[in-house]
Amino acid sequence: MLTRDQVKINETWNLDDLYKNEDDFYNDQKKVIELKDEFVKKHHDFKTKDQLKQAILDYENIWSIVDRLYTFAGISTEVDATNEHNQKRDKKLAQNMSKILSDISYFDSELLKTDDDVLKEFVEENPIYEYFIKRLLNKKEHMLSEENENLISKLEPAIGANYSLYNDMKYGDIRFSNFTIKDKEIEMSYNTFEEYEEYERDTDRRRKAFEHFSETIRKYQNTNASIYNNHVQTEKIISELRGYDSVFSYLLDEQDISREIYENHLDIIMEKLSDPMRKFANILKKVHKLDQMTYADLKLSVDEDFEPEVSFNESRDLIVEGLSVLGDEYTDILKEAFDNRWIDYAQNIGKRTGAFCSSPYLSHPYIMTTYNNRMSQVMTLAHELGHAGHFKYANENQPYLNVNVSRYFVEAPSTANEITMERFLLKNAKDDRERLWILSTMISKTYYHNFVTHFIEASFQREVYRRVDEGENLTASDLNEIFNEKLKEFWKDDVVLSKGSELTWMRQPHYYMGLYPYTYSAGLSIGTIVSEKIVHGTKEDAKNWIEVLKSGAKKSPVELAKMAGVDMTSTKPIEDTIDFISKIIDEIDILCEKTGLYK
Repeated sequence: MLTRDQVKINETWNLDDLYKNEDDFYNDQKKVIELKDEFVKKHHDFKTKDQLKQAILDYENIWSIVDRLYTFAGISTEVDATNEHNQKRDKKLAQNMSKILSDISYFDSELLKTDDDVLKEFVEENPIYEYFIKRLLNKKEHMLSEENENLISKLEPAIGANYSLYNDMKYGDIRFSNFTIKDKEIEMSYNTFEEYEEYERDTDRRRKAFEHFSETIRKYQNTNASIYNNHVQTEKIISELRGYDSVFSYLLDEQDISREIYENHLDIIMEKLSDPMRKFANILKKVHKLDQMTYADLKLSVDEDFEPEVSFNESRDLIVEGLSVLGDEYTDILKEAFDNRWIDYAQNIGKRTGAFCSSPYLSHPYIMTTYNNRMSQVMTLAHELGHAGHFKYANENQPYLNVNVSRYFVEAPSTANEITMERFLLKNAKDDRERLWILSTMISKTYYHNFVTHFIEASFQREVYRRVDEGENLTASDLNEIFNEKLKEFWKDDVVLSKGSELTWMRQPHYYMGLYPYTYSAGLSIGTIVSEKIVHGTKEDAKNWIEVLKSGAKKSPVELAKMAGVDMTSTKPIEDTIDFISKIIDEIDILCEKTGLYK
């Protein structure tokens, strides 16, 4: 593995588009302080709609700069956890911003003191802020005194430190030794394991890699458990301080989603998705002639000899063509992302695993991934570009207060892109074998990862919060036990749980982002149905979807889904998606027989 300073510059993102140098970065911090001081002096006791509007505009201006600062400092640490300068800069920024943001934390309380008639006049004249004001009023009963809100704001760096602690441990402290299989020494790191070894076709090597990986992270389970337990206990304390009846109510209120929708999501998936996915696991077992299907084997490809290699530049052309159904304006965004270094795809020591898209206001988005020349990586890029396109549109068409889209909806644009790409590849498949590869990729890449992996995480997370609500503190043994139970409930006897499978909870940062894991199933259900409309519907369906993307957070997540033609107040979209998954698996089974993979 290369160090960060050894990778090619064209494989990294261009942070100069945010700040050309450190001086510009620190000058913006000074600017925020000046704007904050002016804001505090100027904006109190709103008597007219015009006073209120100017206060909101000034408030948004401060936050838009803070957003750029946080993005620049934060994503710099994600691509190189070994860089102490970047780590210190990020933590120092959080410390500095805490004071600034605590000083303006009174603003929500001040808004809620505003006369109802003034608020009504403001919304009538500025309807774009209607949902923002509505959400604010709905939170009124959970607002604390101005003094206590200020105190919580000042504590934010400490409250939010658990995510940083987790990343420091995962990418800064955990070091893997290499392992030997059949007299060959294999390099091991988080990236090499999750990008390569989990997919390795040699069964002995793949299972040995899983064992070696698990033995290493097990050494850190108690530290990780302490960090995570501290995180969920903090959330419980805040939920009680704000008068919520449970930590679930507090976290779901952030998403503007009811407890009923949340519970129904998880229950229906456990009930209906288990059978088709266990059938898929048995297809893998049969194709690869495994002695038993283990947890370490679940990331296998159905037809490993087929998957083509695709260079990064080739992926650009494929994605632009595959998503051209969304129109020229959208494909121009895709081209710009590739051509102007929005994407960091290098592999280097200290780079976090997985992929994400960060979209600072008044700037273009930034995508982080590691590209390994697999065709399946094209879907990852399409997914992250879905986030990029979404927030590019939202940032350009909405004020700052309308771009913080609920996590419940945020995965819909990304998964719609991913599935649309797969539908494009299916349409152009030359024969049964290529069709089989695409269908199996849809399951193993799109639906296994986004639906199954995150669903099991969500089921684990639900049990964790249930116990926290009952006053429990959780240890590594508790967390291992819970995760193992959820794996058994889903996979039953069809998958043997390899030693170390119970530690999978240690590998996911989503637990430090509220009730995030379950939202993937919501987003993927919306994305599946929207993709069907985009690919097989009319041009108006595609145009309508673009309008949804431009709406940002102007509406609730359920309203945004309804605007796209999907009713998430029922379980039907999820059931329809599971039925779609089941049909794909049935066709995979038929094609495996037809192409001779079962022989």
